[in-house]
Amino acid sequence: MALPGALGPVKTMIAMRAIAIVPLLFSVAACWSPRYFAPREHVDAQGPDGYPAALYPIVPTDPATASTAEVRVWSHGSQARFTDDDREVVELHIGFELENNSKEPLRLDLGPLACEDLMIDGVLHVPLSPIRLEGDGVAAPGTTARVDAVFEPPAAVPRDVDSFAVRFVVRAGEREVLHQVTPFGPYVRPVPEDRHWGGFGFGFGMGFHSSHLFCR
Repeated sequence: MALPGALGPVKTMIAMRAIAIVPLLFSVAACWSPRYFAPREHVDAQGPDGYPAALYPIVPTDPATASTAEVRVWSHGSQARFTDDDREVVELHIGFELENNSKEPLRLDLGPLACEDLMIDGVLHVPLSPIRLEGDGVAAPGTTARVDAVFEPPAAVPRDVDSFAVRFVVRAGEREVLHQVTPFGPYVRPVPEDRHWGGFGFGFGMGFHSSHLFCR
């Protein structure tokens, strides 16, 4: 039977161990948290969720006519997830909006769409084709088409993705009206001013594998 005063040191030791593991949990959460990116040029617009977007006007056939169509390009960043077959992967999102106020149909050509100049942990990788596409990229006159492209870079964790570029083509019929390469670099999302420690909880998941216990 334990003496009345014997539990004090035990409780202290447990509390010290709990405090010691907190930095490790923060480190693991930082490893697996998303990494955000923003275009490095023509940042004159926003995506639907407020992410910085590059804006490209489409030059009309008649040079005397003002541009009546444009493309917005943004990224939700790189995020970690588990696939249905229990693989740990990093996915990289790039979004497009093709706003067509012209009199002819336009389309984002999904064939040549590629993620290029992909730097992962300081190493340049080969271009990637999207593993998943949402939207067909076709914008009839007076409409806006949205396409969400997802790539799977060979990164261990989201923060390993350093930078990248996206190559895309817009066509009117078979005529190429825009061929663009948009470079992306790291972006730090603004933190709302009303955030405080009182509202912070240890809500990060613990379903990580031991190979990712420490950030590199």
